[in-house]
Amino acid sequence: MAAFHTMAAGCGGVVHRGLIGPTGCEAEPAFAGLWYASHGRTAWLGFACDRHVDQLIAPRPLLPRDRDVLERRRERHRTEMGGKRWAGEQEGPIARGAAAERLIERARAWTAGHPS
Repeated sequence: MAAFHTMAAGCGGVVHRGLIGPTGCEAEPAFAGLWYASHGRTAWLGFACDRHVDQLIAPRPLLPRDRDVLERRRERHRTEMGGKRWAGEQEGPIARGAAAERLIERARAWTAGHPS
């Protein structure tokens, strides 16, 4: 799976720009969904643009509550970052361990039963 910054204050996608190296995607997110970090066995809420939506599990169009989360992340990024890398760090994962694995499994099963 490609790199994805699930705690970003926008699209979590990574854009590779040749010799400049990878940078965060600057496109406006249009989707919310889950992202699973296997190394920590954690499930996170992530956001993606049209180009990076395939990085999310069970993506869906943004809801008003998602826009609120994005705005909080952006505000935190502007005002409170103070050495922290990601604005979404303070939110933490949606689930950890076995609970995260069950959540991801259910999300994938739902997506398989509801092709778009």
